[in-house]
Amino acid sequence: MNSIIDLIKKIIAAILKWITNCIPEYNPTPWNDANGVQYNNNCYNYACNTPTGTFAQPGRASGNMYNSLICSEVENGAQSDGLAPVDCDLGCGCRYCCYIVALVVAPGYDYHWYRKDRNGTWSHKPGMTQVTNLDNSGNIITDPRTADRGVYTDFCGCFCVCKGKFAIN
Repeated sequence: MNSIIDLIKKIIAAILKWITNCIPEYNPTPWNDANGVQYNNNCYNYACNTPTGTFAQPGRASGNMYNSLICSEVENGAQSDGLAPVDCDLGCGCRYCCYIVALVVAPGYDYHWYRKDRNGTWSHKPGMTQVTNLDNSGNIITDPRTADRGVYTDFCGCFCVCKGKFAIN
């Protein structure tokens, strides 16, 4: 009986490790350099954990880029790229190798993405600036819905980014 329990514990531990390794770790160092990564990648690149060097835009890789800076347009572009809408409180559940990101918009001006990291807090990369886990008031981001987002007044929703299921450019 103990060997079965030990086996079950090992299986559960392996599954949890596998799931955890799919969620990006908060490590701003590779993104915050002067060698091109910081300046040639934006919040969408960072949220998708994919430095393309192209300042990626939602929908551009799939040929369905947004036409205006409103939630529905940017959401459609991101979904076309393979991001899947999800309830922010439920997360990605048991989907294969996925993690959650959030979209906000400053209507008519700009969009912005946040990423939930392995430690349970959120981080973001504002444009060409450095990656941070702080909001506009200097607080650690525990929920982008309640964080000080500055001009990004519209909270659009959350999405799952799943390994091998999306493409950005």
